[in-house]
Amino acid sequence: MNLNSLKPAWQQFRFLNSMPSIDKDEILFIIERAEEMHVNNTHRYLINTLMFTVLIISCQGG
Repeated sequence: MNLNSLKPAWQQFRFLNSMPSIDKDEILFIIERAEEMHVNNTHRYLINTLMFTVLIISCQGG
């Protein structure tokens, strides 16, 4: 049996078991904090339009 073929699976197993467990309350806190920091759609469209305009202007050959 070739043990080299089992090396990636063993590394993944070691990695998953070395990760600390996360409490349910911690996960919910992270989700709530992310929702509070979200950017509204109007602001997002404005930023995207501005970046697109700058990209188009700077990449025009002439």
